[in-house]
Amino acid sequence: MLPPLARTAFRIHERLLGRRSFAILDELRESAAWPRQRRAELQLERLQAIVAAAYAHTPYWREVIDGCGIRPQGIRSLDDLRRFPLLEKGTLRARRDEMTWRAAGRRLALVRTSGSTNEALQFYTNSDREAQINAARMRGHEWIGIRRGEREMYFWGSPVELSKQDRIKRIRDWLVNDGLTNGFALTPELVARYFDYWMRWRPRCIFGYPNSLRLMTLIGRAQGIDLAALKGRGLKVISTTSEMLTQHDRQLIAGAFGVPVFDSYGLREAGLIGHECALATMHTMDEQLLLETIDPRTLEPVDGEGELVVTNLVGMVMPIIRYRTGDIVTLSDVPCPCGRTLGSLTISGGRVAEFIVTSGGTWIPAYAFIYICRSVPGVVKFQVRQDTPGEIRVLLATDANFPPDGTEQVVQKARQRLQSDDHVTVELVDDIEPAPSGKYRPVVSKVAEDRLKSP
Repeated sequence: MLPPLARTAFRIHERLLGRRSFAILDELRESAAWPRQRRAELQLERLQAIVAAAYAHTPYWREVIDGCGIRPQGIRSLDDLRRFPLLEKGTLRARRDEMTWRAAGRRLALVRTSGSTNEALQFYTNSDREAQINAARMRGHEWIGIRRGEREMYFWGSPVELSKQDRIKRIRDWLVNDGLTNGFALTPELVARYFDYWMRWRPRCIFGYPNSLRLMTLIGRAQGIDLAALKGRGLKVISTTSEMLTQHDRQLIAGAFGVPVFDSYGLREAGLIGHECALATMHTMDEQLLLETIDPRTLEPVDGEGELVVTNLVGMVMPIIRYRTGDIVTLSDVPCPCGRTLGSLTISGGRVAEFIVTSGGTWIPAYAFIYICRSVPGVVKFQVRQDTPGEIRVLLATDANFPPDGTEQVVQKARQRLQSDDHVTVELVDDIEPAPSGKYRPVVSKVAEDRLKSP
């Protein structure tokens, strides 16, 4: 499909879903260059609106606001935000329905995070909230030279997405120039097949997980596949998300594909938080969010590096106010030579999802195990460990909803996903401690670490 036609098709798609995505995009294009004071005024206006809506329409936030002695009409500056308590993931999980305004807009939907930090969440969204996220992502892609409607290949791994490739969705994806390749399980045969498919499909942008792209690079090189040939077929840029993109991996992937690599950062429950511009500055979505950093031990506000706390200013359906992300970042107001006046952040803590290597040589990323474990009720946390080849241990921290045959379900699903002779055991534990960074590691594989040292 020609890009202008695909862009028109996506406009129609968004209108049918009640989303003002392109109107919001126009606003975001302009506000990126506003003086910071003008944008701060917009933030305050939106903070006042979200607090007023939360108080008027949600029992949870009314309880919190009354308990803190805050009056919605008393929000007079952005500093007043710090009068609110921090919102924990456990609270969001336990009191989700009490903090939801179901009549806030069209197409209310309950969605689930991937749980890349080992703590999946369900939360409510609607057309208005999704339109804001779509617009922010479209703006971020435009910063790196990709407009909506140009061919984009999603190197993705969600079984939900991969299982919905029915005829209607295939037609929809064709109309808007979206492609999808399974980034879950990679073998030399699949890497060669994906490369041939991408050469025929001719994407302008590949959007995927850094670890999957890194592995595609390592396996492709080992087979003598010239990934840079995709540049001659129209590839212009690679965009990554969901995991930490290290500078080493950025250089490795860019060198193999022959195009620049840019990163984005977001949380499904909080929104798109940052997207890199063409100068690799990760600008923050200041029109939609208020960002703070705190000391993760004392919970006191800090300047610069700390745990990121997010307030979503445009999600009326389920107000997210002072939400602890668990991610360690550094916030900055240093101007970027690109001319945009938005703030910026650097991801300092880990979001690296690692791999399990099967006895047959297939590399399985952590996201595969995320969906395996999350498909069984009652799994609160998990971690997959592989110290020696052929042996895989799955640690589960569960609650009362975990079924009697839960361990057998996990073993069976893991074997189906692995399709190997690896020995899988499941251990029930009281808790799983986070890494020193404060993040939970879904997979800890000494086998993969050793293999990656000599790809």
